[in-house]
Amino acid sequence: MPASIVKVPTIDSLHEVVARTVEENKGKDIFLYYYASNDPATGKSWCPDCVRAGPIVEKKFSELDNVVLVDVPVGDRPTWKDLNHPYRHDEVIKISAVPTLVHWASKSKLVENDCEDIAKLEQFIKRA
Repeated sequence: MPASIVKVPTIDSLHEVVARTVEENKGKDIFLYYYASNDPATGKSWCPDCVRAGPIVEKKFSELDNVVLVDVPVGDRPTWKDLNHPYRHDEVIKISAVPTLVHWASKSKLVENDCEDIAKLEQFIKRA
């Protein structure tokens, strides 16, 4: 059975979604995947690293059991590039780049093009 996927619908709902996900999935590894939202004009993410990493992360998590992937879009390019973006200043997990994959329990991170490197991705998940 592939990983469960939980979507974060808005930037402001991240903590609520994560708290509920942790409560409902005791005993499972939880990962948060932060990535650039799709550009409505192209239907693709505005971030080239996210375009490359997204399918790799998705495929890898489709092969995993007993894990939850929290899908966290960061918004359009101007929203993310704003230095006051809430995820840049989050008290629990500050991120400064996308894509970023975070293991919830350890707060360890895999960042940018490391997310598209299958060997690094597999090692990161294994260490979690």
